[in-house]
Amino acid sequence: MKCPSCGSTSLRKNGRPNNRQRYRCKDCGRQFMAHLPTSKIGQEISVSKSEPTTLSEAPKAGIAILLLDVENLKIDINTEQFLASISEYSLQVKMAFANWKNSSLSKYDAELFERGYQLIHVPEGKNSADAQMISMGAAIGRQYSDAKAVFVCSSDWLLTHLCNSLQNQGLIVYRVRRQPDNILSIENRNTLEVRDYSLKMATEIPPLEEFVEQIQELLQVENESISRRSSELSIIASLLEKRCEISLVRESKQSLSQVFSEEAEILVAKNIATEFVENEENIQSKGVDLPEINSRVEFEQEVMKIISNIPVKKNQIFVDLNLVDEKFMAIFGEDMGQVLKDLKINNDLENFFKFSPKFRVKKKPKSKEYQVAIAAQNIQTVNSQIISSPEPAENLPTVNSQIIRSPKELEQALVNIIEVLAAHDPHGYICISIIGTEFKKQYRHSITTILKQLKLSGKFLDFLKSSNAFNLKKVGKKYKVAIANQE
Repeated sequence: MKCPSCGSTSLRKNGRPNNRQRYRCKDCGRQFMAHLPTSKIGQEISVSKSEPTTLSEAPKAGIAILLLDVENLKIDINTEQFLASISEYSLQVKMAFANWKNSSLSKYDAELFERGYQLIHVPEGKNSADAQMISMGAAIGRQYSDAKAVFVCSSDWLLTHLCNSLQNQGLIVYRVRRQPDNILSIENRNTLEVRDYSLKMATEIPPLEEFVEQIQELLQVENESISRRSSELSIIASLLEKRCEISLVRESKQSLSQVFSEEAEILVAKNIATEFVENEENIQSKGVDLPEINSRVEFEQEVMKIISNIPVKKNQIFVDLNLVDEKFMAIFGEDMGQVLKDLKINNDLENFFKFSPKFRVKKKPKSKEYQVAIAAQNIQTVNSQIISSPEPAENLPTVNSQIIRSPKELEQALVNIIEVLAAHDPHGYICISIIGTEFKKQYRHSITTILKQLKLSGKFLDFLKSSNAFNLKKVGKKYKVAIANQE
């Protein structure tokens, strides 16, 4: 006896289901059943190979039946057609078992009815559909005397009893189960042959050997296509060389593509050389020495000046880090990362600004880009270095030449301070005493003084409670505040 798959004779016995010997190939692992010996009567009446036959082979008589547990497995029309193609017998009877009052099956019953299924209703309950399927399936041979094959479509282990019962009646049983990754497994329990079907791709998954053969065929077809197109392109190139006289006097014969490649390389080299010479001449003619940065302190001061000179919208303090880097490079001829590297400081800009006490950094909403701002305690120092602000009118507190004239402006000033202080706080809540201290550093007046000048009754805490821009919470005996909708 030989393996039907690889032809090997290295076999071992592997069980005896239904009183038929099963074997397993030691080389390829294929399992198969022993073929029954042909009877002598069949040998006597068999037609000789040399005797010509005039009648075509008639199709096998019999039908195939499909039993579907809808509550466990759903199959579409493509899957059904694939199952029908597996059996040698015509698929004529299809039964679907489920509790059709279930809302999740409200539309599926109409689809199955249009496809010719008998809809078998079962009451609600665990394994109710399985029990009815076993009850009716076990007697399927008596109801349909010409039944030869049965598809049992369910992943429930309980249906194994039905499969055994049908096999004992001499029927061919196909067990259809759903596997992970939207794969359907169809096992012929008589021959133990298993075929896989992809529900997502609506096609059968071939065995590894067939898959390799298909890949090789595709590669061969593609190689032939490339060779054909390459031949056509060579003919066109040859005609173009003859008619346009592109092939000039050269040491060796070259193709059209080589000529174009050489010409392109020469042109690029000329452009690079010309650009380099022009840049050198411009630098020499200008004779301008770029400023240098020799310490971390100088670097931080220059960056703060750049941030302060970038125009922003009213009541906004953060600017894009990429924009700061561009302006820095325009002034110093190098980007900030390179300068940090030269100073032997961490050249990761985000980490530098994150851990520097003179800056605050945050991510832009719904973006991977960062924004940077000057820390609250350094704003006044930078302003004194780059501008000279006039005395504020009417002795009102000011910062950055902005005057607090209304409760709305006071509210926005507090929002700016909280936003800077909470840049590295995971929760965003800041103690109100810290906010009051930062406010006085920037505006040189306490919040209580501002409330009196704006003729607002109550204390700082009352103002925060009355505003929709803040969220308050009490931690112990202290109050903390955060910007609304920023948690």
